[in-house]
Amino acid sequence: MRAIAALLLATLLGGCGKGDPATNQAKPKAVANVIAPINSSIPANAADDAPPAPQPVAKAKPLVSRETSKTLPSPPDYRAIGTEPFWGVTLRGSTVLLERPDHPPLRFSVHDQSDDRAIRLVGDGFTLTATEGPCSDGMSEAIWSDRVQIAFADGTLKGCGGMREDGP
Repeated sequence: MRAIAALLLATLLGGCGKGDPATNQAKPKAVANVIAPINSSIPANAADDAPPAPQPVAKAKPLVSRETSKTLPSPPDYRAIGTEPFWGVTLRGSTVLLERPDHPPLRFSVHDQSDDRAIRLVGDGFTLTATEGPCSDGMSEAIWSDRVQIAFADGTLKGCGGMREDGP
């Protein structure tokens, strides 16, 4: 594109005999008006009188400082799920979060009372007991490392937890 613009400029300047730096003559106004558009970028559809197509607007990404990246939540210490009824438990530190559809989430502060046979997390009105053994969640072909039972004010829930191994 620049080669075509240079050729056009040379033709315009050579044809008028003016504007040659060697002769120190001024450029005619017609040539001066052509130079600016030639040196600027010309869109591919400049021959059309249609306005340029709108370009998609990129959404601004929020800046994340190094301080923020240090405070991202860590993975849970322990995770368990159950079906019929559906429920999920996430342990982070000494707090257990119990989530169920159509119920508000419940948080329990717990302490560890595990022994050689089971993991046992006990809190005010809450007990989670996990025993070693393969457990199927009943919905997928996944096998979990632990069988889990939760006892709390609304009753007892049974499910699977620990490490998940996806089936074939």
